[in-house]
Amino acid sequence: MRRDIQGLRAVAIVAVVLNHVILWPTGGFIGVDIFFVISGFLITGILLRDHESTGTISLRRFYARRIRRIAPAAVTVLVVTAVLAHFLFNTTRALSTLWDAAWSFVFAANWHFTAIGTDYFHATDPASPLQPYWSLSVEEQFYLVWPVAVLLVLSVGAKHLRSARRGRAVLGLVAVVVIVASFFYALGESATTPATAYLSTFSRVWELGVGALLAAAAPLFPRIPVVLRGLLGWAGLLGILAGFFLIDDSLAFPGPWAAAPVAATALVIISGITGPQHYLFPLTNPLSVWIGDISYSLYLWHFPVMVFLLMADPTLSVQVVLGMILALSTVSYYLIEQPVHRSPWLHPFGGSAESSRLAWRTWREKFGSQFILAGLSLFVIATVIGVSAQVTLHGTSSPAAPIAAPGPVEDPTAQLQADLGAAASSTEWPGNLSPSLDDAIATTSNNNPARGCFEVGSTPSFDGCTWGNSDAPNHMYLVGDSTALAYAPAFKAIAEGSNGQWKITTIGLYGCRFTAVPVQNDGAGVMDACPQRKQDVAQRIVADNTRLVVISNAYALGKTPDRTALSAETLVASTAAEAATYNAAGRIVYLAPPPLGANLGQCYSPVSSPQNCNAGIDQAWQDFAAATAALNGTGSFFVSSLPFSCYNGACPAFAGTIPTKYDTVHMTAAYSAHIAPAIRFALGALGLM
Repeated sequence: MRRDIQGLRAVAIVAVVLNHVILWPTGGFIGVDIFFVISGFLITGILLRDHESTGTISLRRFYARRIRRIAPAAVTVLVVTAVLAHFLFNTTRALSTLWDAAWSFVFAANWHFTAIGTDYFHATDPASPLQPYWSLSVEEQFYLVWPVAVLLVLSVGAKHLRSARRGRAVLGLVAVVVIVASFFYALGESATTPATAYLSTFSRVWELGVGALLAAAAPLFPRIPVVLRGLLGWAGLLGILAGFFLIDDSLAFPGPWAAAPVAATALVIISGITGPQHYLFPLTNPLSVWIGDISYSLYLWHFPVMVFLLMADPTLSVQVVLGMILALSTVSYYLIEQPVHRSPWLHPFGGSAESSRLAWRTWREKFGSQFILAGLSLFVIATVIGVSAQVTLHGTSSPAAPIAAPGPVEDPTAQLQADLGAAASSTEWPGNLSPSLDDAIATTSNNNPARGCFEVGSTPSFDGCTWGNSDAPNHMYLVGDSTALAYAPAFKAIAEGSNGQWKITTIGLYGCRFTAVPVQNDGAGVMDACPQRKQDVAQRIVADNTRLVVISNAYALGKTPDRTALSAETLVASTAAEAATYNAAGRIVYLAPPPLGANLGQCYSPVSSPQNCNAGIDQAWQDFAAATAALNGTGSFFVSSLPFSCYNGACPAFAGTIPTKYDTVHMTAAYSAHIAPAIRFALGALGLM
């Protein structure tokens, strides 16, 4: 065991855990890149030594060893997480977690999370407690292919090159090809679809390849002078530490910026390749080595523990969360990971049944009691987490003072305000929500009648996106991104309830803000379809000489495709510039989206209170609203969403018997239709209807 590599693992896991728990250091996520290089180096080294000592590589022995190393802790975390999710999460999130566990079990979590992330209507889902399994999946996919490649290369080398050294050289060349191809793929993918690139095996395999190249080239490094190796080790360690603070998620990753931590890790590995390097005491001290020993368990457990504990009580101190992570990981390492790793399970015994029985007897005497204790410990800890979640959520649900609902008036928003006020002060979920919150979360926008009018692809039929009497004397357009889609049921209801006076076309593109400046969106196909969709809509509005145009875009900061930050004021001005192309001065309405709601996937569960899902009015919403309201008097009008979204600054998850949103951003179709009279009233008050 190389103490410096265990220390590297410690540095990597501490950075990853802190980044997830306290969002510091900003570049803590590069710990995963460190793990990739280490893994590629160690596994390739094992394969090479196996071949050099036996003349071949036993794939059976390799995969048996890999299963014993990876499976015990990984499967334990999957089972515990799925069980806790069943009892503590809402139905949709629990089912989603179960699917996450299934994909993680077959080492395809990265592709599963990629598919979910590219689904626009799941982009705001809460993080899966099994999120860290994406990197484990990348590694295991690599190790399904790489050992076979090594075996083939070395077998050919032994037969034709007649030199182990030449075989290493050929393997090094193969690794170089993998590195170059994957790195250039990562460059392109990171520039176009960064979310996909981050999780993709193809854009990550070069990092494992660098480790493999180091293993193949290992005989060359002893020629480096000792003093120089020491300098390389310190340079690598300082480079890693600098990366934690200089790299953040605004940089293109993994291509090219992952090259920095990968190169730094390579320097540390090279420096110690001939033996222990005691001068790297930050890595080789006993504490660092011990943390490196348990780093795998820490990596698997830290995210589920964090998710479940913070769901139970978001105010828990960092010390409590980190302490529970450390405790559970230590139990897992000593009582599950190590006993199974050292067990005779999957070991070949040369066909002797007696030797197999002896091996198992020896193991039971040494580790059997620990294994039983592990099961009991995990049961107790899982029970404590579950019970504390229920007690905490129920015990903290009562508000300091109930919010009084306003008295009824004739304004249609008055009843909405009364319902919102009652919901904001409620301590129990209504039993008659329709749809149920579980159904709302699961359905997303699938029951929105205008969904097809906002999907990626060619511009849909305008006639198919128009509601009301086709011969109506007045024509209105509702355009924008997915917030406009969320409003579509309301405008459909307005058109159909107008006694033949209005027809309303609801059309746009989810993820595509109707602004003059393009706003980056990583949804699949959004950036390709956005310019044409905006152009087609603008041309049709001009051609129809539309009576009224309502624009609704997300109130969220964004960036241009080249990652230049856009302020609220810039985005509002850009929306006005886009509206100017409609030739409809004096007939433009900017309809604000509802403020961001609570993350229902996190706050709503069978053991939570509605109080946990109350949200305030976020600062971004206030900035956008102020900038948009300032456009009044310039040939446009502003309509606030607060009268039908929030009461006295509290925005609840339901009003009356209807869930208001299905995620943090979008209204349910049922609630959208429900607020149609309020929107109609607001437009009428402006003299527009």
